Amino acid sequence: MTLREKILKTFVVTIREINTHGGPEAFFAKYPVGGMYFGEAEPLLDENGLEVGTQTTFEKLNECKKYAPRKLLVCADGAAIRGQCFTADCQRSLGASPDRLADAYQYGRMIGMQMNDKGIDWVLGPSMDLCFDHAQSLTAISDSAEVTAGIYREVIRGIRSQGVCATSKHFPGLGTHPVNMHMAPGQNTMPFDQWMSTYGHTYQTTIDAGVDCIMTTHITLRSYDNELHNGFYPIATFSPKLTTELLKEKLGFPGAVVTDALIMGGMATGDLIAETVQAFRAGADLLLWPPVEAAEKIEELLRSGEIPMSRLDDALTRIARMEAFRENALRDDIAEPPDPVFADDFGRSLTAKAICLLRNDRNLLPLDASAKPSVLIVDGTDDDDRNSAGFLRDALTRRGLNVDIQRDIYDVPSRVCWQNDIDALQASYDVVLFNMNTTYGTWSVPLMLIWASHLFRKEKKIVVNYGSPYFAYDYFPEDPTFIEMNCSPSPDAAEALAARLLGEVPFTGHSVLTNPPVLPK
Repeated sequence: MTLREKILKTFVVTIREINTHGGPEAFFAKYPVGGMYFGEAEPLLDENGLEVGTQTTFEKLNECKKYAPRKLLVCADGAAIRGQCFTADCQRSLGASPDRLADAYQYGRMIGMQMNDKGIDWVLGPSMDLCFDHAQSLTAISDSAEVTAGIYREVIRGIRSQGVCATSKHFPGLGTHPVNMHMAPGQNTMPFDQWMSTYGHTYQTTIDAGVDCIMTTHITLRSYDNELHNGFYPIATFSPKLTTELLKEKLGFPGAVVTDALIMGGMATGDLIAETVQAFRAGADLLLWPPVEAAEKIEELLRSGEIPMSRLDDALTRIARMEAFRENALRDDIAEPPDPVFADDFGRSLTAKAICLLRNDRNLLPLDASAKPSVLIVDGTDDDDRNSAGFLRDALTRRGLNVDIQRDIYDVPSRVCWQNDIDALQASYDVVLFNMNTTYGTWSVPLMLIWASHLFRKEKKIVVNYGSPYFAYDYFPEDPTFIEMNCSPSPDAAEALAARLLGEVPFTGHSVLTNPPVLPK
């Protein structure tokens, strides 16, 4: 390979980048990149019908593979087996499952099957984040490093059992600071000794388990790299101390380091080429969503010696290890046939068993199905497309209950809810169920029934939470009936919840917080 071709092996591009440069045939003739990102979702199309986002179709992915001069290393955040029906995000359920280690392996096995069904070599997961900050929007499954490490050790084993490369993310770890790195640079605020015993422990565990790739992200770890650059502390994406010294050398990671997406607000300086170059210089071996023009600048700096050639050699060696694992797995045919029935059954089972009855202090649950209680669902979500309140209404209605959904007490959302308004409303219902999936701390003022939620009588009130595990302690500390869903809303999750509300099956999940906040007496 030429030097330029070697550099381009570190580039992982989107369908947008490919279409911007003339489409698959023209692009790969000029830019023989090593990797491609596959986003399985409805594509965002321009006026000519070309994908201008990160999503594309399975057919278009295969077209790109056809024109790539060498085998692409294809990655994805997720996919589904053709014929798979279960759609809920059940990763969070792992932390609440009563069988979490066994379920973690099966979850990884399912992910591996999903990747193989679409011809994907490498999954950008699992997420190793920990939930320490109450306001952080997280994919975290626990506040315990031991629990998280044990679960994801098994997830990685399951993914790799199918011959698919696994990724631990988001190094150096989300969960201590509320700023979302998609929008701005974030932080990991831990003292380094504490970081080593928590986040460091989780990453070390997955490294020892053979994880193929680790993703750095756009946050700082000032307790380790506190050297100012142009007045700012460097995020891991741009930090040789974090990427090379801490991750590769101190933790001894032998696999490939991939950046988080190089278009996020957390690393944007207005010069995508300079940002891509700096990420490569810092120690990233795979560059996720870079502008391909950055290859020319990297080549210039390598030829001049400003970036040592050993940096490229290191990247290629690490990428080759991933490629060898995948190629050997395909050659030895170690993967199982993708099984959509297994995926559906496992996903539904995991989601259902992880639903946690956090509090039932007044024995309101289970509801008496024979009495056909009337239910008001107060919809406190900010994601209408998920329609979680509608899913639950349908599941309860099929069981013969009378169910209404309401967001505001009147059609005029500026009307403040007073106690007499609430009393008049709740008098018509036996049960008032608050359905909560709002991003933490971003309440929409027009949701006046949420504003007035504490005016409802506690003996008929149930709070159902799809969001942060800290909601129960920060917003509803005195509510005696509280359910943690530990999954994303879906028809399957609603069906499982309805069965448990009416006592058809018991609640079996537990809290993902091993050290919950102490409530004031």
